Amino acid sequence: MANEISKGLKYVLLTHFVLGIIIGVIFLIFPEQYCNLFGIIISDHGVYRLIGAASLAFGFSSYLAYRNANWDTVKLFIQIDLVWLIGANIGMLWWLFTGGPLMSWTLEVMFIFFSVAFLFFYIQENK
Repeated sequence: MANEISKGLKYVLLTHFVLGIIIGVIFLIFPEQYCNLFGIIISDHGVYRLIGAASLAFGFSSYLAYRNANWDTVKLFIQIDLVWLIGANIGMLWWLFTGGPLMSWTLEVMFIFFSVAFLFFYIQENK
């Protein structure tokens, strides 16, 4: 198939889908229990549930991109994910450097990984 995405990008999309669904379900349904594990006291469950819904949406969009596999279509999904991830990285780093809990770095490392991976494949696939 012409313009088919690389296997590497397929693996990244599939991994992003799985983690997005897991994190989305956790934040949507169990935000307090999850945050207690990291020592985060939450007063507004709504914000965390909104993050859960966004994670489900972005995870599912990666599944759709994985299934489509045509770069001309997948490109849009990657662009949207990059906007989300850049914003998420800024917000997370700001929070972490102004007193956020140490264990939250696990999520930030994941955000950084996907930012780098999506940017790498965005550049590679556009060549």
